[in-house]
This record gives sequence, structure tokens and C-alpha cells, in this order.
Amino acid sequence: MFKKIAFTTFFTSALLLAQSGVGVNINENDLEVEGVLDSRNLAALQTSSTIYQADFNFLNNNNDKKLFGAGLGATNKLEGVEGVELTFGAKFMWSEVGNDDFTALPLMAKIRYSFPPLMYNIPPVGVEAKALYAPGALAFGDSEKYSELRISADIEMIENVKIYTGYRNIHTGYKGDEDHLFDNSFYGGLKITY
Repeated sequence: MFKKIAFTTFFTSALLLAQSGVGVNINENDLEVEGVLDSRNLAALQTSSTIYQADFNFLNNNNDKKLFGAGLGATNKLEGVEGVELTFGAKFMWSEVGNDDFTALPLMAKIRYSFPPLMYNIPPVGVEAKALYAPGALAFGDSEKYSELRISADIEMIENVKIYTGYRNIHTGYKGDEDHLFDNSFYGGLKITY
């Protein structure tokens, strides 16, 4: 039942989030769908310099592994450093590996650097690093801990369309297997933003 609710919520959100951005990334074994709703697109939330973001992702691995995440974060520019944005927040994670379910609420930190406009009309380029971590206190049921590290780079080849590549390392710790490697891979993808 929980799986059906999670998948329905995710796909409905992906449609609603099309105003801000939807992305798909793949590699040999994985397919991931991402969505982001950014408060810059909602007039009611444009009262401060802080930007609020809701993000969702679903990662499906051919090895009978699934990961669903939904989170909230606050983003702002780093004072005195042009082009750098910091995001802090939390994200609910649910994973299924075979018959084992995993739930956690990791804390999230993200840094993004957008390169300044370059000569000769080179398209906008950005790099991003993101880390999530949930110790035992933020892991529920049979879950022990959760950690995730992502590094990616993107380039906006067409207005509002980015291609990107990245690396992710995800560990889901269960009772009896405290350091289960969920995914460790490079990927490439396409993001459409509005």
C-alpha cells in the first residue's frame, strides 16, 4: 500500500513540478526521475531573498532496488562570493531492496556554483555537490543510517534545457547490514526547467 501511495505522489508531483523543473538521468543499470518546485516561480513566496525548494526523486535499479525521496530546503546566495548558492534542508527517503524496506529523514546540504558568463557565447555552466546524512536517530524501523553524496555538472545547451553528468554514492544501513551499498555510479541526463 505504501508503495502505491509513494509512486502516485511522486508522479503527480512530477506533473505539478513542471513549472520549475523535471529531469531524467540514466546509466547501464539505473533510471532516475527528478522534479523540483522552486519558490521563484510562486509569486506568493517571493517576499524574501531566501528561495524555498521542494524536490522529489525516484531511482529504479535493475537489481531489484528502488529509492524514493521527497524533501524541502532553503536556498540563498553565499555572501561575498558571486555565483555560489547554498541549500540546507531535510528529505524523507524510502528504499526497497528485495523484501527489505528502509525509511529515514536525512539532513541535506547542497552547494552550487554557476560560472560567470564567458566570452564567445559559451552556454551557462554549473557544478553542484549535495550530501545527505541520517544517523540512527533519524532512521526508522529496521533502518540504521543513510548517507548520500552526489556531484554533478550541467550545461544549458538550449534555453531552459540542460544536459548533465554526475556521480552518486548511496548507502542504506539496515539491521544486520549497517553499510549496504545501494548505488555507486556515474550517470548522464537531461533537465527541463521553466
